[in-house]
Amino acid sequence: MDVYQLMDIAVSLSNRLDTHWTLFITVHLALIGGIIYVDRPLQKSEKFAAGFVYSGFAIINSLMMINQVTFLNSVHLDIITFLELPCCKDSHSIAHLAQVTSHGSFKTAYWSIISIHAGMYVLVIASILRDKAQSQEVPQSEASPDTAENKTTTTEK
Repeated sequence: MDVYQLMDIAVSLSNRLDTHWTLFITVHLALIGGIIYVDRPLQKSEKFAAGFVYSGFAIINSLMMINQVTFLNSVHLDIITFLELPCCKDSHSIAHLAQVTSHGSFKTAYWSIISIHAGMYVLVIASILRDKAQSQEVPQSEASPDTAENKTTTTEK
């Protein structure tokens, strides 16, 4: 496999990671929006189902992302081996990958995936468990003055 094929694989894996982050963000926006805008509290069975389905999504999404980062790291290590060859000695892109890899960017990627998924898991599960209906009471100051007058006139008769 030549360096250009490895670079193509690296770009493809990076695009897949971006897609998984997009999916992750979209699911969380939908979940949190749904929890906020549902006017009634969730029943226990609905809370259980939501927690179960979300747990499955969170585990699968995080493991897929970690596997993709691991594969991307191995592709980068393969690309870096070309840096010493005469054909690629002056390649700035390969030198950049070597520098990024030597600085531990993949350890940061693992930490980011795990910490963000764990933090959002706690937030979503806590939101599901603490879900309550919003009170729909109308404050006294917003009550129409006609209703107060009608009550006094009907009781006086």
